[in-house]
Amino acid sequence: MNARANTMIMMCAILLLAGCGGVRIKDNAAPQSANAIERSAEKGPVKLFVRVWPREPRLSDLVEMEVRVESQPDVEIKPPAFGQAVGDFLIRDYSERPPEAGARNVRRFHYQLEPAHGGKHLIRSVSIEFVDKRPSSERRSEPTLVETDPLEVNVTAELGDGVPSLANLEPMLPPQPVPQRFPVGWLVASGLALVLCLLVAVALRRRKRRAIEPRRQTAEEIAQAALARLLAEDLPRRGLVKEFYLRLTGIVRQYVEDTTGIRAPEQTTEEFLRDMRSRSVFPEERSVRLAEFLEAADLVKYAGQQPEEGQIVQAIARAHEFVNLEVVPAAVMAGARAD
Repeated sequence: MNARANTMIMMCAILLLAGCGGVRIKDNAAPQSANAIERSAEKGPVKLFVRVWPREPRLSDLVEMEVRVESQPDVEIKPPAFGQAVGDFLIRDYSERPPEAGARNVRRFHYQLEPAHGGKHLIRSVSIEFVDKRPSSERRSEPTLVETDPLEVNVTAELGDGVPSLANLEPMLPPQPVPQRFPVGWLVASGLALVLCLLVAVALRRRKRRAIEPRRQTAEEIAQAALARLLAEDLPRRGLVKEFYLRLTGIVRQYVEDTTGIRAPEQTTEEFLRDMRSRSVFPEERSVRLAEFLEAADLVKYAGQQPEEGQIVQAIARAHEFVNLEVVPAAVMAGARAD
């Protein structure tokens, strides 16, 4: 039944394309360096290259971004996770492309971005997580981040030379006679296409098994699953306190964005708290507790502060609180005290 339906669909598409003249596919050419913004970073066995083009897009353009990762053998690369947006850009398409011929241990990720408004768009940084599994590595099997510097893209709303002008309009043509011949070929092709489409519809309705779309997870379920995975890795006990706080605050910020619309992951803590207070998305007491949680985490992430056991336990409890978990699991609290 499936093979017959697929054959009918292909015949229907061929007939329609024959009448419309076919479809032309445009290939995205590689950008020139002068028309692209590039950033790079290197950490241990991994090199990260980011290229964004065009350099100054118009508001009607789609912006291309390529993330290229070069690594040594036995290094596991985890694809970047941007969600639905990169800074002020919306992600319209994402794909992982094959490396160039002869290139080994190279991964290429391609994004199509759509500007949300005119003016400056800031992509704060692009980060890649990797695990060095080489026998000679000092941090073997420990996740590590490599990040680039921020990128700033200026999106213009002007049409430039493309502004339409009435002076460029061609003169009106004189009246033309209407052809009298009857489009028999188009009529036959349309009739066959209609019959084939009806047959396909009937065949598909007779299928006994239908695909069931899986239920989409809620923001709370996504955040709770991410917290469970993070706590299972036990990063503080392994000495990765900074990485632990980076991921812990990232989970809370992503949850806030999913539930309130504030673009928390792309903002600084100061910008996020100012935006949150201006919109009054949380009660005052909850806003104060969230501010204390983020500011304390910033001291660990950016000022090199080493938290004590109680501070780590409190950070975990605050994170669970803000993803609507009323009580921190006892196993989590006991594990943190054991550290």
